[in-house]
Formats: sequence, C-alpha cells, structure tokens
Amino acid sequence: MANTTVGIRLDDDTQTRLKKLGNSRDRSPHYLMKEAVKTYLKREENIETEKALLKARWKQFEITGETLSHSDVKTWAKTLSKPQTS
Repeated sequence: MANTTVGIRLDDDTQTRLKKLGNSRDRSPHYLMKEAVKTYLKREENIETEKALLKARWKQFEITGETLSHSDVKTWAKTLSKPQTS
C-alpha cells in the first residue's frame, strides 16, 4: 500500500501539547497524529454504518409496520444478564 504525505497546520498550543504527549509516551508527534486520524475514522465510519442500519430498519418499518412492544423488549433484556448455558 502506497503512503502519501499530507500536511496539516496546527496552532502553536496544539503542537506543544502534541510534542509533550509524544515525549511522555515515547512516541513521535507524527505517530500520535496517525493514530488520532485512524481512531477518528473508525468512530465516524461506525456512526455512518449505524445510520445506514437505522435507515434500513426505518424503511422496513414503513413497509411492514412491525414493531416490538415495550414488554417484549424488557423480557428480552432480562435474558441478557442470565448466564449462557451450553
């Protein structure tokens, strides 16, 4: 996989904080920025996946009108705390 260099402008305070954190963790500012971008992308991609799932569920609801009752959900939720049996 090819690597591409990307520039980012940071204010002095952010650069200082990044260097300080990097020094305390024995990591370069570059490493910390790469990890921050990866973490951000993973979180935002998960949000987009969840949005797509909710949209699909809503579309299915509009077609079928099917829902779960509150009591059914409560009953199901109680099973989550019970130990699994093989």
